[in-house]
Amino acid sequence: MKEFADRPLRVPAENWFLHAWRMLRWLFELRLVPRLTERRGGWLTPLRALRDGLTAGGWVLLTACALLLLLARPSNPGFDLGLATAGLLLIAASAAVGQLWRPRLRVQRLESETAIAGRPCRSRVRISNTGRWPARELVLREFRGPGWRPGTASQSAVVERVDPGASRLCEVIVRPTARGLVHLPGLAVHSYFPLFVTRSTLRLPVALELAVLPPPLTVNLPPLRQLASRCLKHGSHAARAAGALEYSHSRPYQAGDPATRLDQRASARRGELMSRVFRDGAELSAGAVAIYCDTAVAGFKPWQRRPKNAKALDRRLALVLELAARARREALPVQAVAFAERWQPLADEAALQRAIAACPPARHTLLPATVPKPDWLYLLVTEDWSEALAAQVSAWRGAGYVVLVFRLTGNGGSPLPVAPGNLEITA
Repeated sequence: MKEFADRPLRVPAENWFLHAWRMLRWLFELRLVPRLTERRGGWLTPLRALRDGLTAGGWVLLTACALLLLLARPSNPGFDLGLATAGLLLIAASAAVGQLWRPRLRVQRLESETAIAGRPCRSRVRISNTGRWPARELVLREFRGPGWRPGTASQSAVVERVDPGASRLCEVIVRPTARGLVHLPGLAVHSYFPLFVTRSTLRLPVALELAVLPPPLTVNLPPLRQLASRCLKHGSHAARAAGALEYSHSRPYQAGDPATRLDQRASARRGELMSRVFRDGAELSAGAVAIYCDTAVAGFKPWQRRPKNAKALDRRLALVLELAARARREALPVQAVAFAERWQPLADEAALQRAIAACPPARHTLLPATVPKPDWLYLLVTEDWSEALAAQVSAWRGAGYVVLVFRLTGNGGSPLPVAPGNLEITA
């Protein structure tokens, strides 16, 4: 079943009749019931009130009363009709009391701007009672909408009482269905007071943009500095680094240090003898990491707005997150990321997570022509070793850049050639 987002694109080089045939197929397979997002107010308010106004016990009671009214015994109809009327009066009284004691609340989101696709995300919110009477039996949930599922009533904790002027910390559960930037429009607060038969609902437009990340991979990555050192000892890197010593830092003088290693300027600044420390030229001296991810998806036709497999990129993007975590453990901050022809600078880890969540698929491999800085360590993630990638990596390595290539196996594609800095990853 297709949606409006799957409407075929017009390819100029193709026959117009072929495009008309695709449009006709899309029209016949179109989903007739649109995916609506719950909002505050609107023409669907009466339907939402009917859906949210009764609890599970309230629906059972209402169904039993309706059956008693329809199937009253001819021998003793007064008892059945009286019992059904009593049940309906109980529901009406509970709804009336709930509306009179409807809470007046203010909600503030505190954290949780990232989530993992297919897994429950728990976020903390603070509710404050701004009314004149206590708020009782409260349960919070996210608005309903496409792309996520709010937590059920059984998963949410019940806040028994919030006094006037007081506040409480609560958890809200939502489960995103796929990777992407999900806009949560607001929160709904249900009050089950007084009898847990009916509930009054307060909808608050407290929006939140949630960066949904792909499911993590279970991989065992070797140290990046060790892989880079192997790469530096071969090829054009080895020719430049042969017999070379590079200045690393200065430290206090220790007995046995040669006099030629004394750092005169540092000694004058510190007021004590300082010795210079050198490292082998084949050791990695990069202070940052930049990651490129190949976003080309197989079978992504020119007339398609999105690939059939919406999760085709998730494994590669999950490996990017694992490489970034590995780099941070080795004191190598990730300063830039690229998914196409341009590098995106990253201010912090949250910027990387948002870039991963919003990464679109591509029909062809798009590579940046230049690199931000020549002294960075560059990581490349792919699932298919194509000619375009091989040519670009050879050019970068020939120019003296340290490039490590990681290929995920399991989905086909050409393997990597055996060379230092190339690594096949099985997940």
